[in-house]
Amino acid sequence: MRGPTGRVHVRSHNRLPRSLRRTIYAAIGALVLSGLGWLLVTYLLASPDEPRPAPHPWAGTLLMAHGVAAYIGLFACALAGHAHIRVGWHTTRMRPVGTLLLVALALLTTTGLVFYYSGNDQVVEVSRWAHVAAGVVLPLVLLVHILAGRGSGR
Repeated sequence: MRGPTGRVHVRSHNRLPRSLRRTIYAAIGALVLSGLGWLLVTYLLASPDEPRPAPHPWAGTLLMAHGVAAYIGLFACALAGHAHIRVGWHTTRMRPVGTLLLVALALLTTTGLVFYYSGNDQVVEVSRWAHVAAGVVLPLVLLVHILAGRGSGR
């Protein structure tokens, strides 16, 4: 944002509104729980003679919940991006972790779409495990981003 002098003005804080923060946290929580739940029922609870991922009565419901939470999370992150990322980019100390957060979100979105829509079994397998890896990393990067952001405003 430019001030009256034409210089870029950075707010002293760039905290998201509480409702948006809570929506993002709830969506990510639902994504982590549904993703881990799906992994649990299709890999860990499956009998040894079943193919992986094994069919399970809850697998479809967990994937549906995961997809709904993904759309909610993407929409909420897009709302956050409108001002939060644009303003936050001027806080150079936050750029590395903010960039890593955006990369993790982009990787999750891309791999989720690829393994959902691809008909190639090898592509599905690679993108599935890349999706799982990014899904494990995202909450950790988000936590670092939150903690670093709280420290930058003071």
